Amino acid sequence: MTGRAHTKSAWRQGNTVRRKSNRTAQIGSYILNQDRKQWLIYGVAALFAVTALNYVTAFKLQLALLYSLPILMLTWAAGRLFGALLSLIVCSMWTLIDITAGRYLDNPKMLYWEWGVCLLGFMLLVLGLSALRRMLEEAHFQSRKDTLTSLVNKGGFYQIVSAEMEVCRRYRRTLSIAYIDCDNFKAVNDRYGHHVGDDLLRVISKTMQRKLRSSDLPGRLGGDEFAIMLPETSAEACRMVVEMLQQRLLQEMVDHQWPVTFSIGIATFTRMPESIEDMIRQADKLMYAVKNSSKGAIKQEVFAG
Repeated sequence: MTGRAHTKSAWRQGNTVRRKSNRTAQIGSYILNQDRKQWLIYGVAALFAVTALNYVTAFKLQLALLYSLPILMLTWAAGRLFGALLSLIVCSMWTLIDITAGRYLDNPKMLYWEWGVCLLGFMLLVLGLSALRRMLEEAHFQSRKDTLTSLVNKGGFYQIVSAEMEVCRRYRRTLSIAYIDCDNFKAVNDRYGHHVGDDLLRVISKTMQRKLRSSDLPGRLGGDEFAIMLPETSAEACRMVVEMLQQRLLQEMVDHQWPVTFSIGIATFTRMPESIEDMIRQADKLMYAVKNSSKGAIKQEVFAG
């Protein structure tokens, strides 16, 4: 195989892996976003229905698959430990029903054998489903993470901010978005190479993670643009936090001898807009107002509705 053919083959394989990974992440996102309360209600209802049917019929083998359904539902809703405990309860209850029906009068030893096989089967189902959920959660997490900086990516940032907006809307809390653009970033890439540009972005992300409060959420929206969600913070306190971060970032640029400054727009909302896009758009406008004038400054505006 020639070098060019090998490169094309590797590129196709890489695309296939990425498509499969994205598809897994999409499936994981859909399933994990389903309401756990809904699974819990359905699981409890199914458990009562199957138990009642078991009590009436007392036929164990025919109901094995039916019992597994509520166990799987409740394991998904409440976790592996709950699923294991439920498996133990179901097997014991199941066996008790058969005892009262006189199933083991001729062969009492079969009671222990069937109870053990029943418990083992349910436990394997619980462990398998728990492993599947962990895999989906990991795929969902990786799909929301920026691989270069380890911050949340645009999709993850939008998802978290949208959820926070609903909380702020319900309890009438303040929410701010700081939109950050790196001035002269292209010059660093052109002069020192893209690997240095990548190092610069990593330094920015690490500085944000160190200097921001635990309640704040930094994210990389793409290229050299970052955003920060600052929940339950007054306009004055928000500006103070962002100014301190800007000074720390500028010091890092000086230490690395990178000719980069930061244009920042802060949009503070005392009343939530209709969508996350409206919120980001306002912060983006403020950032560009700085970038088109002096650069390296901060512009803030409060939106009351």
